Amino acid sequence: MSKSLQLSVVLMALIIGAFTIFHSSCDFNPHRHGEWLFEMHCANCHMEDGTGLGELIPDLWESPYLQKTTIHEAACLIRHGIKTPDPLDPDLEIYPMPPNYELTESEIANILNYIGNNFGNEAGYINPTKLKEVLSDCPNAEDRQW
Repeated sequence: MSKSLQLSVVLMALIIGAFTIFHSSCDFNPHRHGEWLFEMHCANCHMEDGTGLGELIPDLWESPYLQKTTIHEAACLIRHGIKTPDPLDPDLEIYPMPPNYELTESEIANILNYIGNNFGNEAGYINPTKLKEVLSDCPNAEDRQW
């Protein structure tokens, strides 16, 4: 193979590689992992579009639990679920939400970053240090255990 042909092949590979990197960066989605985790663990009940199931399973659109001041506390709901009646609000009549003990703190943060910044919510970025603190001190965690 001649030197000019080798150089052409290398140059073409570099151009294709640069195009691939540039093109994929245009599709940047900072919540891609959270979206995937949501689809795997939450969407069966809350639906992929976050609309829930009427009165049984609440929708996630503009949820009071998914705002800047409450988003970290929503981690406890993901980790421990909600029994019926909910120990925090016995008058709340909803379908029980199962716990997700297998999710790591990082995965819960990713889910919250996704749902907290989609479905009409504007929670901003989840602080992992605060999330860890909140998860270690969930209200009524023992009562919520399944």
